[in-house]
Parts: sequence; C-alpha cells; structure tokens
Amino acid sequence: MRTLFSIILFLGTFQLHAQSLDFKSVEDLYSFFDYNASEPKQLVSAHRGGPYIGYPENCIPTFKHLVKYVDVPVIELDVEMSKDSVMFLMHDNELGRTTTGSGSVRNYTWKELQKIRLKDDEGNLTKYKFDTFEKVLKWTKKGKALLTVDVKRGVPFEKITKAIRDAGVEKYAAVITYNWEDAKLVHQLAPELMISVTIMDDKGWEEAKASGIPFNRMIAFTGVKLQDKSLYEKLHKEGIYCISATFHTTDKVQDAQSRTKEYQEAWDLGVDIIASDLPIEASDAKK
Repeated sequence: MRTLFSIILFLGTFQLHAQSLDFKSVEDLYSFFDYNASEPKQLVSAHRGGPYIGYPENCIPTFKHLVKYVDVPVIELDVEMSKDSVMFLMHDNELGRTTTGSGSVRNYTWKELQKIRLKDDEGNLTKYKFDTFEKVLKWTKKGKALLTVDVKRGVPFEKITKAIRDAGVEKYAAVITYNWEDAKLVHQLAPELMISVTIMDDKGWEEAKASGIPFNRMIAFTGVKLQDKSLYEKLHKEGIYCISATFHTTDKVQDAQSRTKEYQEAWDLGVDIIASDLPIEASDAKK
C-alpha cells in the first residue's frame, strides 16, 4: 500500500493538463474521431474511469483527478441500475469488491445505495459514494472529457440513449456495444450517437460494412491484444479510429521504460486509443 508521501512523489512526475473541450455540435465529435480529417491522435481511454490510490473506479471525483493529468481524456465508465431503475456508475453486479455493501446491486433502491461508500483498488475506504449517470452527464456537458459508456447487461439502451439526449451531451459521448445486434439497436434509437463496435478481424470488418451504420459513427474496439497492421489500415482508410486495450498486457509490465516502449509501439502500429488501467502513465508515454 502506498504512503501519502509516495503518492505525492508519483503524481509529481506528471504534468498537469486541466482543460476543456469546446465542441459546438456532434459534428465536431465526428470530425475529432475522423482519422482522415485531421492529424491522427494518440489518445488514452481511462478504463473504469481511471482509479488510483484514494480514487475509486467509476466516480466523478476520480474523473476530476484524472483530467488534471491527461490531455483530451477519454473516460470509459460503466452504468448499472438500481432496484427502482436509477442508473448509476458501477462495474460489477455485486457490491463486495468495490464498496462497503454486499449482494446484488439490483436488490437495492437508490436511497439504500446512498448509504454505501466506495473503496479504491487496494480496498481502502474512501469518502465517496455512487454517482448517478445523470450527474455524470451534467459534468460532461462542461467539456471536461469524452465518455465511452459501457452499458451493463439488463440496463436498457433506450434509457441510456434518452439520458444522453436529455443531457444534451451527444457531442461528448459514445455508447459501447459488444455485438452488431446491439450496435444496430443503438443506431436505430439515436442515429447521431457515436458507437464503439467490436472489429477484431476481417469477419468483424465485413459485419461492420453490412451493418448499415455509417463509418463516421464508429469507433472500432480491436481487442485486448494487438492485431495485424492491415486491419488498422483498413479501418483508417474509412476514417475509423481504433481502440486496443492494454489492461491485460502492457499495463502489467512493471518496468516503466519497457511499458512506455510498448505503448509507443501500439500507437506506431496503428492503434489510436489505448484503453488502460494506467491512463496517467500511458498518457505520459506520449511525451
């Protein structure tokens, strides 16, 4: 477990980047994620919101901490739903790993969930509580970050897309899907929204082309391992940005110099967005 002094030293190695995006419309988001519209970007997506010591996964205080250290942060967050249908940020269906509660989240009303406190990744109790999806969307409206919304099983896409529209943050949000049936449903519900779709091979690419979803609505999740350069080239030719997850691979490398080299190799191969459990370290690797 890190001491407060070691945490201060750790954060002191990184440059502050606090800033706001200034997208006027959803078309600005399309342009931002168009590989052929501007200089390609090396971006980092904070898996589960970018938890660090003292900052639990999936909560606004953690997001506020992250944006101080990551330029143009992409925040991947998870949305669960209470017994009384309140959408809030939570990855697991069970409360035990990340909170002082126990049992299924679906067995609790929102009022009951507010009595529970969050733990950080090392199990340390924090002062923070669950945030509603609605509250996060209001924070996002200030242009602090781009969101990719991971919708947990059983949470209706209809509620997710309506909440994004009601908050007026279509220009800062994308919805994550894991199959083409869900991707096509999200596009039917809200044709203006960006969608993260899974394309890890030529079969996935053929399904993308047959889906009817415009390419300028797609961000391609290419898996938890690096793919052949030809796949990235096919996607880039159509302007589609590519995400690759490093939380099972590069993030596990203990040597910082070796880890930085691996992040840079991924970007050089054709990855545009690295989804990482170490978003500050990955972002610093761009320097």
